[in-house]
Amino acid sequence: MAKDRPIKLSFSLGFQIKYCLIIAILFAIASGLLYLLLDRALGGGYRESLRTLYFLDQNLPFYLSIMALLLTLFILLLTLVVTLLVSHQIAGPVFRYEDVLKKMISGVFPKKVSTRQSDQLKLLVGSLNKLTDRCRDTFESAGELSMVVDKKLSDDGMDNGDLLKQKIAKVRHAMGERGAE
Repeated sequence: MAKDRPIKLSFSLGFQIKYCLIIAILFAIASGLLYLLLDRALGGGYRESLRTLYFLDQNLPFYLSIMALLLTLFILLLTLVVTLLVSHQIAGPVFRYEDVLKKMISGVFPKKVSTRQSDQLKLLVGSLNKLTDRCRDTFESAGELSMVVDKKLSDDGMDNGDLLKQKIAKVRHAMGERGAE
């Protein structure tokens, strides 16, 4: 049952692990930079130690604010890039499938629905192609049957065929008299 998932578990886990790893690396880099900026020895004397502590007291909030801002910007940028990539692989196919379904509702049946190799949701393409083929076959068969019944009714000159003709007209109207693409 796990193999029937539209989005592969390996893709999902890999994505989450990569994202967390990049965030961890960014925090490690920021922490290292902060350490390098604030790495001052207390010095040998009392006055030197007080100057160093005063420097840290005055500059620590500024450096922490800068690091927080940089980390926030990096995370936002990373999130934007990841969102674009994921939406390309997931939302793109969804929009294509939605377009195919809208065409099918209007009576136009594409020959084949395709997807890119990198798209997730590839499992749905086979089912969508089968649905398109069956609907196309059903509409074509119904159209052929309608023509045969019309011909038979007109050849026989049946008087009580009016009800049947009305039913056929309803089916034709529902089908929209459209053929396959």
